[in-house]
Amino acid sequence: MFVFTADKAGMKGVDKQHVQEVVHKMSKDSSFFQKSLRDNAKVEQRVAAMREKLACLTGSQIQRLQQEADARVAQLEATRDLSRTIVVVDMDMFYAAVEMRDDPKLRDVPLAVGGLGMISTTNYAARQFGVRAAMPGFIGKELCPDLHFVPVNMKKYAGVAAEIRAVFAEYDPDFEAFSLDEACLDLTDYIAENWQKYISDAMDEIESKESDKEEWASTASGRAAIAAVVVRELRKKVFDCTQLTASAGIAVNSMLAKICSDMNKPNGQYVLPFSRERVMTFIRELPVRKIGGIGKVMEKTLNEALDVQTGGDLFDQRGKIAHLFSGKTAMWLLQTSLGVQERREKQERKSFSRERTFKRLSDPKQLEEKSGSPPCLLPDPRRVDPRLHAQRSLGVAAIGADVCSDVNVVIDPVVVKETRRVGFVCVCTMYIRNCSTHNFVGTRGPGPSKRGTELDYQRVLLVDDAFPEVDNKPCPICGKLLNTQNNFEVNAHIDACTNRKQSSSLSSSPLRHATYKKQQKRSISQAFTTVQKFMKSSEEDSKPCPICGKLLNARSNMEVNAHMDACVTRDPSPQKRTIGKKRDAQDMSKIDVFFRKDNNN
Repeated sequence: MFVFTADKAGMKGVDKQHVQEVVHKMSKDSSFFQKSLRDNAKVEQRVAAMREKLACLTGSQIQRLQQEADARVAQLEATRDLSRTIVVVDMDMFYAAVEMRDDPKLRDVPLAVGGLGMISTTNYAARQFGVRAAMPGFIGKELCPDLHFVPVNMKKYAGVAAEIRAVFAEYDPDFEAFSLDEACLDLTDYIAENWQKYISDAMDEIESKESDKEEWASTASGRAAIAAVVVRELRKKVFDCTQLTASAGIAVNSMLAKICSDMNKPNGQYVLPFSRERVMTFIRELPVRKIGGIGKVMEKTLNEALDVQTGGDLFDQRGKIAHLFSGKTAMWLLQTSLGVQERREKQERKSFSRERTFKRLSDPKQLEEKSGSPPCLLPDPRRVDPRLHAQRSLGVAAIGADVCSDVNVVIDPVVVKETRRVGFVCVCTMYIRNCSTHNFVGTRGPGPSKRGTELDYQRVLLVDDAFPEVDNKPCPICGKLLNTQNNFEVNAHIDACTNRKQSSSLSSSPLRHATYKKQQKRSISQAFTTVQKFMKSSEEDSKPCPICGKLLNARSNMEVNAHMDACVTRDPSPQKRTIGKKRDAQDMSKIDVFFRKDNNN
């Protein structure tokens, strides 16, 4: 489902029909295109179901829905905050601009940062041909035969971003970075403390005749005018520091400021006046696709199910939207149609990740090299921040003719080489399952945890005793380091650990007792071998549990969940050991997820 949008800066005059024809011609035989057709069919079915649901509404029901929506509008209006001064600064064609700055020969040619596989950024000369970010490079080359490619250099871009962020910190030390080239700043406190420095320029710009400068500075129009002068100064500092231009949007909240930052690109800024009337007028005339969070699927759904094109249409259909969408989505759409945004406290980073996309590979040796290459590995999180868990996940995506699937395993990254080995295991199991090619591998680690430096061993650790470089591995029950080259020692220790668990909290459950008796007789390497055997028998209905080896009905999620509760979850609290209890999604083991994915496929 390709939806072309010319809303990107520098693409106003692009021939939309020509771009769509080229994209269709270049991708019609690809697996991605076939998947897009399937996804589009699902959206069409969802839209048809929504229309049927609306057709069943009576006049009184529609009136009741409208009244309920109006009550929510009144609640949201009570939370509207017009006192803040928020700016979103967005660097212009950042990656491309850095390359053009460093190599003057690139300034007058159509330029794309990336490769034939995927484009990260393009300059404005390339955008005139319809070439844009997130477009495959070979399609960009078809649209613009003279397109020049420059490889991505993240180290260089990160260095420039650090210089830019140093400027941002002068105005808001707690600014929020959306990406390397975009950030949100709250200038409210800065302007309150420094308004006298800017008020003369602000009054001159709007030709104000006010005599009481202090009183005028506290009005909505005065605050907006002062903010415009401050942001112009900020952008000039960024240019003086980096020789790169930036665009900005100024409004009363970050959602509106984000939209405004794209209004006067490149090298411009837009101020949305700080009044309810002007905000409502701005939103009412705005195409819904311009709103952050509304992508091609939501746009298509709103358009075809409710004939919603603009923010005004979104508000007018508020009653029906509440009937068709979930409560959370309906409330968000209503907030958006009002230009209201709740103030959010700054949150800790939830995770950090690295990944690599490469040409399709099927040779196991090449896959091992890719899975262990440095760009896909994370540093030991305990060395980065003592608050981090020492556990992470590794994912591999395989692209086949009909499916796009992935495997995720949770690993203990005490030693980086172990990460590489498990990465290779992950890739090879995918190879065994699909006999397919692969073009993505990445690792992800968790963010700060409330549990401090305590290691979370309540997930399954896939390990192998074929690590000559690493002799010691932690016991997945108590955490004690064991010599994995000695299976006798591992078995003896796990026997002792399991028996202690049974005697203290599992004696009352015959099923769990039997489960742990089976588990204690298996070595770590045997568990790993079982996983491999399980992968090879993925076409069968019965799958062996990778911990105890018991055959499970992979077509029954309930049976799998109940068994994995007994086999995987190691919670020392007896009251939390209810057999078959559905766990919270955040505590679901990766093996449980894998069973489900295999079943669905």
